[in-house]
Order: sequence, then structure tokens, then C-alpha cells
Amino acid sequence: MGKYFNKQIYTFDYKQKNTDKVLKERNYFIVGDFWGIQSFIFDGLTTTNAAKVLRAKSAYVQIITEVIAKYICESSNVGYEHILTTNAGKFEVLLPNDFDVKSLQERLDRYFLDNFYGISGIGITKVEVSKDEWENSYKNFRQKVAKEVEKLKFKKFNLLNTQAVLEYDEDINNQNLCKICNTRKGKDGCSICNIFVELGKNLTKKEQVEIDSDELGITFVEKPIKIVLNKRLKSYIPRIKDKYEPLSFEKIADNSCKNSNSGIKALGILKADVDGMGDFIKNSGLTDNFENFDYFSKGLDSFFSLYVTDKLKNKYKDIYTVFAGGDDLFLVGAWDEVMNFSREIRDEFKKYVTSEAKDLTISFGVSIAKPSTPISYLANHTEELLEHSKEVDGKDALTIWSESVKWDSYIKVYNELEKEFNEFELNTTLLYRLLEFCAMSKNIDKDIKNTLWKSKLNYLFSRNVDEKYHNKLEILDKSISNFPSETKIFLSEFIYKRREV
Repeated sequence: MGKYFNKQIYTFDYKQKNTDKVLKERNYFIVGDFWGIQSFIFDGLTTTNAAKVLRAKSAYVQIITEVIAKYICESSNVGYEHILTTNAGKFEVLLPNDFDVKSLQERLDRYFLDNFYGISGIGITKVEVSKDEWENSYKNFRQKVAKEVEKLKFKKFNLLNTQAVLEYDEDINNQNLCKICNTRKGKDGCSICNIFVELGKNLTKKEQVEIDSDELGITFVEKPIKIVLNKRLKSYIPRIKDKYEPLSFEKIADNSCKNSNSGIKALGILKADVDGMGDFIKNSGLTDNFENFDYFSKGLDSFFSLYVTDKLKNKYKDIYTVFAGGDDLFLVGAWDEVMNFSREIRDEFKKYVTSEAKDLTISFGVSIAKPSTPISYLANHTEELLEHSKEVDGKDALTIWSESVKWDSYIKVYNELEKEFNEFELNTTLLYRLLEFCAMSKNIDKDIKNTLWKSKLNYLFSRNVDEKYHNKLEILDKSISNFPSETKIFLSEFIYKRREV
């Protein structure tokens, strides 16, 4: 235990779960999985009001799984120490006695159908496990659990035996439609969106806040369950000065390139997650025992939910956390900060995992957009970019500006060209010509005329660049020739930072 993470980078507060105190000869392992998270968070949202509720809806995913786990413990007359984990929309509870999963599932289904029209939900299952299996065959047990969780995806809402006719608000028009969700009636915000708005305000408060589950409209439990809005739930959200209210995406975009007299005003949208988690869990000794698996999963979650939060709060103050936890990230921020953050956090993650976890890398999808672009579109588009990164051989990749590249080659090009471009000036027209040469270099096999890019580059320098900078020609020639995609990404960022405000 402890061999997967470099404590010099980050030491997380880990309290080992002692299952010896709760483990009996016969046990019931209850596991829940929140599905449709992206639809739950983004569907219907307008960008204008998105900042008010996005972090709240993401935090709600964590909150409701914690409520369910605590409810299961209270209903079974056991303490919360039986909760093994609640993160990334999942929970696991180890009970000494049987539990009526079916009844709770029916109430949960009704809750999600009535309040969120079935776009998302939570599936719950249980697996019986003996003390011997838990202690001596944990790997096989985890595989059995994984299969049961996979089955949940095919039993959503049990519609054959559920009254699934949805009741929508009647007489909705442009005057009384909720301006946040665009789904329910509510001129000044529907009841559910108002709950999220209030939760969003609580998440911006510095002090730790305690709330009851009924304040969030969670009605499937018999009595309120207390939830503490701690650091993991809060993450980091830029807020309006002297107010408990998130900064709007328009204001965040306005803060782009704030230390410069030039640069576009836009949002950067970042999605990232760890590569090869399934294979790593399957092929490593990670699931040899509970203690090892628990330490690893909580160490990974802490990097994203706590370490990243500290980075944002202390250094990247114009980046809004949509979600950060488990093994992935979704952030929206001033585009130049997002670019700088992506390079730094990839480097930090690489240092955080040790040689025992060298197969774990992180891939990113990043898009740049105007703040008026619908947030649901941006979420889906950036997810597609991340998928393109996942198609790169060996992964550890970045996709942006229609290019997918390996991180190592991109960072190499970025560091080399940043140093060179800080020493001499090229006007915007010439920079766009360099982008053309990158495209030609990439497509030599498609058109023989593209081989002319080298002579065009030489001509460009001889006619338009001061002779004292001609030593840069060889550097650019080499970069465009060997790394055209990586060079294009560098040039695109450089151009965006030079554009007139």
C-alpha cells in the first residue's frame, strides 16, 4: 500500500477503513452508481445562468450518493463506518445483514422520474460476500461486483413494471418558462433550479456549511440526513467580490489575458481523465486486497478533488470547477489560464504516479469558445475532443484546434518555440502563413505541391523577417517538418494571445 503515489507531490489525508470491525462471516455489499451524470448536469442549461448551478448540480451527484449510503446504514441500524466509499457518483456499503434494495430502488426511480424526467438515475445492487472471500479472494470479488454494476445499465427504471408516464408542467410559455433549465415552469426559476442556485451560493462560502437532505428536495428518505459541504464538495468556483455568488461565464471570459493589452476574450473548456484505468485495475495487484484498492482509489480521487482545487484557488483563479474527482476533470475558465493549467497539471500528475503506476497517464480535450455558446454543446463537443485523444496510440494525449498530439512531443515543441518567439516579432499575417505551412507539411502524401512549404518558408523569411532573426528559420523548419500538429497548436495559442481586444 502507498506504492502508487509520490508523497513529495501531494500527501492526502487518508484514514484507513478498518473492515475487521464491520466484517462478519456473512456480509452484504451494497453498491450504487449514478448514471447519466453529463445529461443531469448539462441538459437544458442556458449559458447565461449556467455558472449559478453547474457546480451545484455536480456536487449534488456526490451529495445524493452520500445521503443514500447514510440512509442504508441508518435503516440497517449500523454506524457510518460501514460506508466504504462515496465518490465520483458511486457508493459502497458493507452490511452485516440483508437490505431491501428493491424497495429503495423503486423510491429512487420514482424520485428521478418525477423530478428529472428519467434523463438520469441511480442504480443499486447487492452482492453477498463471505469473510473468507473478502480476505482471501478480493480480486475475484471485485470482478463479480463489476459485472453486477454493469447489469444495472440494462435495468434502468424497470419500465415494464413502473408507472412511467411523465407529468410535465402545463401551459408553459416564454414568459413563465424557467430561464435556467428551460424545462419546468417558473418565471423566477423553478423550485428545483432554485434549490441548485441556493446550493451554489453555499458552495462559494469559505466556512464549512452543514445542510439537511430535505433542503435539497431529497424526499425518498423518511427523515433528513445531514451533509457537510466540505472541501471536496466545494472544489473551487470564482465568485463575485464580496458576494456568495459564482462569477458568470461572461465575466470569466472577460478575464482572459488580463495581464496583457491584447488577446481574445473567450472560455476554455477542459475535459480530462486517466487513461487505461480498466486495464490497470484488471492487470495490476490493485485488487489483491481491499486496503490496497481503497488507498489507490482515494489517492487518485484526492489528486483531482483536493490537489487540483488548491491549484485553482492559489494560482488559477479564473477557472470554474464543474467537477473534479474520481479520475477525471471538467473545468471552464479564462482560456489562457486553462491552457497554462492543462500543461502544469499534466506534468504534476506524471510526477504524482510512481513507477508502480507508470501505465497511468492522463489525456485532455480542450476547446476555445465564446461565452455565449450553449454550455450543453460545449460539454458534448469537448467530450468528443477527449475521445479523439483516447484514439491516439498509447494515449497520454491532448486534442485542441482539430489536432490530437502526444503530450511529450507537444511540451517539447511548446518549450522550444516559446523561447524563440519571445525574442522576435512576426506580424499576424506571417503567423497565419506559418499555420498554412503546418497544414502543408502534414499533407505531403496527399498533394505533391505541399512539398513546396519549405521553399515558401525560406522566401517568407528572406522577404519579411529582419536578417538578425534568420537563425530562427532552421528552428521553425525543423519544428514544422517533424511536429506540424504540435507546432500548429503552439502558433494558434500565440496568435490568440496577440489578437486585438
